[in-house]
Amino acid sequence: MSHPSQTPVKVPASATSYTPATQDPDLRSQINALLIKEGYVNKIQDHLLHSLNAHPSNWPSAVQSHALTLLRSGDVTTFPALVRRVLEDVRHDTTAAAAAASSSSSSSTATENGTNGGEVNGSGASTNGASKANGASSTDGSLAIPQAVIDAVLKVTRECLEAVAEVDDGATAG
Repeated sequence: MSHPSQTPVKVPASATSYTPATQDPDLRSQINALLIKEGYVNKIQDHLLHSLNAHPSNWPSAVQSHALTLLRSGDVTTFPALVRRVLEDVRHDTTAAAAAASSSSSSSTATENGTNGGEVNGSGASTNGASKANGASSTDGSLAIPQAVIDAVLKVTRECLEAVAEVDDGATAG
């Protein structure tokens, strides 16, 4: 799994400017198939789970507590509605945290004060009081995926992609 693919997918250099609307579905399918076949998808998933559980924000517990709060309050009554709502809240808080971090990359106070995720989605005071007290993360009290986790998983994903895909710059040897 840690070795490059014996038959890497050739990716044209122009693919770096692709958007979701202009992606080549065949190219994407080839890359996805190799990632699955060679076990890289499992590696990425394992790394994501490990990073989330190892991060001091205790993100999995915050999500679980938020889901329980939604169920107990009657805000959601079915599992599909619960999953939809939790994903929506995670996306909202993650987007808000990213926006706050990008607007003030030199100061962590903007992220702390700008991400009012805990109170917006109802998980603030009733969940993970310990994580708010320990000050370990600027996203405490929200459901935002910690930036350190995102960065670590992106690094592993890039390594996996580099193992199965080769950018063809158009130059030929010979």
